[in-house]
Amino acid sequence: MTKPRNALRFDPASGLFGLVPRATSGPLSDPEVRKLLSQAIDRDALIAALGVPNLQGRVTLLEPGLDGIGDIAAPAWSTIKLADRREQLGAAAKREFGNLSRPTVRVSIPVGPGGDILFQRLQRDWGAIGLEVQRTPTPASADFVLIDLVAPSPSPAWFLRYFRCGAVRICADGTEELLDAARLSLVPAQRSALFAQVAGIMDDKALFIPLTAPVRWSLVGTRIGNFTGNRYARHSLMGLEAAPSARE
Repeated sequence: MTKPRNALRFDPASGLFGLVPRATSGPLSDPEVRKLLSQAIDRDALIAALGVPNLQGRVTLLEPGLDGIGDIAAPAWSTIKLADRREQLGAAAKREFGNLSRPTVRVSIPVGPGGDILFQRLQRDWGAIGLEVQRTPTPASADFVLIDLVAPSPSPAWFLRYFRCGAVRICADGTEELLDAARLSLVPAQRSALFAQVAGIMDDKALFIPLTAPVRWSLVGTRIGNFTGNRYARHSLMGLEAAPSARE
């Protein structure tokens, strides 16, 4: 049964939606190659293909609006339209791979309409710099694994701790101590500065290729009132009621 388009209510969800690297050897283990892959993704085209209203692209691990985190500086490349930076991407790919055979990128993405759209976009975007993309049946055999998680709080600590050493296959040395120092700090400004420092290191090491905000939606009939989207994509039945027009 087709869902009425105007019955879909999308949440302004906060969290992580992107690719986590797993390759510990070969070209894809190089942070510079991973940053090249991130730059090659056309997030605007992905958002258009998904068709989610007001969906925002992401180019950094942390997102705007988190506790204690001010404006997040986007990387310089993100301000240049992809069409205008394709030549630079091609030259960068040539520098990274030289005359060697370019690697096949294996990605673990769940099967489904949204996953299929993302996989097709990666095939196009990474194919444009000479890489073949394959879909793997399990995360264990993948170079990148898609994660899709809604943050339970607006704390930057949740985002950063996901990429702690021991939690993921590829991590950044020194971030453990900084996160521990942030946890123990009683000074909010100092804690926020430590979080920002860790985020900068993790972005520089490309421990995560962010794509967009997580997509969460509910099917809400026109008879329901008091339904409000939220960053946690959680909705209690308490407080919902029939809209006035539905009671008449």
